[in-house]
Amino acid sequence: MARAMTTVQNANTIRFGSAKFEVGEDIDNMVDLGAMRGVVFEETWDEVRVMSDNAGVIRVGVSNHMASIEGQLMEINLETLYLLRGGIDKLEHIEANPEEEQLEAIKLLSGGFSTFQPRVARITNYDDQNRKFQITVYNTSPESGLNITFPEADSEDPAMTPIRMTGSPDPNRPLGEQLFEIYDEQGVRP
Repeated sequence: MARAMTTVQNANTIRFGSAKFEVGEDIDNMVDLGAMRGVVFEETWDEVRVMSDNAGVIRVGVSNHMASIEGQLMEINLETLYLLRGGIDKLEHIEANPEEEQLEAIKLLSGGFSTFQPRVARITNYDDQNRKFQITVYNTSPESGLNITFPEADSEDPAMTPIRMTGSPDPNRPLGEQLFEIYDEQGVRP
């Protein structure tokens, strides 16, 4: 027989469901990326230990403090990819031209630009009472290039591309607020 070792301390802090993934040039201009799978937030750092020869550990801290939001993007929208990729591409809109049998189209062109413009990435989970649990990562850029995987012909799954937006501390923000913010309306006790 299983024996419980504790009881639920605050049921409102148990999260259900996925999350909306947004990216923007700044916090006031976020764009919803749409349908995704496997949305994940991750924080990482390297531990720094300052040791002495005769008194043990003097100080423990972190370096390379980073945070990432990632997922499998199902909606492969070129305008969204252009935004995600932080200015290393060009985007062209092509007008329809019936005389030349040209349909209206969008073209993403890449190669030659090498500096990312920072983006803000955010995921938001809503509970059944429409309260949000939200994680915002500042100063992000894409961690890798495009990888669009097309499934076999009779698959029920769509083509997808993994995206991972990785942020480092933004020196233009106040100390203690430079990397990310977690905002929680769900876990507050009434």
